[in-house]
Amino acid sequence: MDTFFATRSPDIGPIDPDWTIDALVEWLSDDARQHDPALRLPLARIEAELTGARWTGSPSTVALIRSIADAVIGDPTIRDIRIRELACAAPEPTDSSSPEHLLQLA
Repeated sequence: MDTFFATRSPDIGPIDPDWTIDALVEWLSDDARQHDPALRLPLARIEAELTGARWTGSPSTVALIRSIADAVIGDPTIRDIRIRELACAAPEPTDSSSPEHLLQLA
């Protein structure tokens, strides 16, 4: 058994960072997307940000979609969060924008 935990990365695949969680859930309601293996990692990153869940094993896209939907049901304010507001969609800082770099310039 392995522990699956999404790491922070700006790669969220075909998911538009300007979508709200509500728009994402609606987009995921298409049956073809529910079994798309290319969505597993981006959904895992989003789901981890929303729920903080740690999975034992690698969750399927269906399990991740259900978890995201359950989070929305549990807290309807999640619906209005934009994907880009989540840390998983934030770009990694470059060397020139890191706090260490700024200190070296001073």
